[in-house]
Amino acid sequence: MPDQPIEVETVSCQGCGSSGPHPVVAAGPDYDNHACGDQEFSLAHCRRCSTFFLNPRPTAAMLPIIYGSESYYAYELSTTGNSIVLRARRKRDTAKVAQVLALLATPPAQLSVLDIGAGDGALLDAFHDAGVGRLAGLEIHEDAAARLSAKGFDGMYGRIETTTLPPESFDVVSMIQVIEHVAEPRDVIAKCRAALRPGGVLLLETPNMASWDRRFFRKRLWGGYHFPRHWTLWDIRSLPRLLEASGFTVRHVSTPAAAVQWAWSLNHVAQHLGAPPSLANLFGMQNPVILAALWGLEIVPSLLGRSANMRILARRA
Repeated sequence: MPDQPIEVETVSCQGCGSSGPHPVVAAGPDYDNHACGDQEFSLAHCRRCSTFFLNPRPTAAMLPIIYGSESYYAYELSTTGNSIVLRARRKRDTAKVAQVLALLATPPAQLSVLDIGAGDGALLDAFHDAGVGRLAGLEIHEDAAARLSAKGFDGMYGRIETTTLPPESFDVVSMIQVIEHVAEPRDVIAKCRAALRPGGVLLLETPNMASWDRRFFRKRLWGGYHFPRHWTLWDIRSLPRLLEASGFTVRHVSTPAAAVQWAWSLNHVAQHLGAPPSLANLFGMQNPVILAALWGLEIVPSLLGRSANMRILARRA
């Protein structure tokens, strides 16, 4: 628990800039990393553009606290994750890469890829296996960037909001479960477009606020809220609109099964009911049996655009 509350700041809508008023649709504590004590955070809804955003939200100075590199799951999964879960992730990443490469006529060896929020480098590994030439990853923790470099990638250290990217230097820019974390998503999308070569592809994955499971956990416990790290959230209509308005042509929208979101939601329910950690932690990324069962719940929603995850591929117009 921090010695003092997490510093927060009031913001306008991150979809259209509207200053509100914006109704609060959900609120809750940091169930996932327990970096913020009992402090609660609120999610607002902009009725003008259908964007959801954390308001107030942590200041930039609080990022090292809420994203501790020793505890945040994205940095440790490849070394601490269950082997079955890791194989499933590798299969999923391989499929994503195949989708991206199908939109590009350039041979993989001549392509340049930037993965923003690369974590442990799993997606870059999949691009490497596909024969992609230049692979770069951007991370907000210096040690995470160094680990990417140690794997043979171009590890870059910094926040995408403040990092200067060379213009028209990448064929692919990916942000897997990242766009919801950034401070100014419209500016970040514009920066990605400028960094892409003409015809380049932007790959995004982010939670889907139109998912059916959010209805079960909507006021507090839904895993997709990930308080206080998810700063902006969309659905399968609002985010494509934003991309189109930003100079992209959306080529693919899908809602892949998201068993992990169900697991996190059930973990939050267990915590909320005061269950011991040993019980709550059965619902997480390390339990292949639970994840397989929850994946079954997501089959129908994923086909109908109602799973908790959405994937978008957009080409620079």
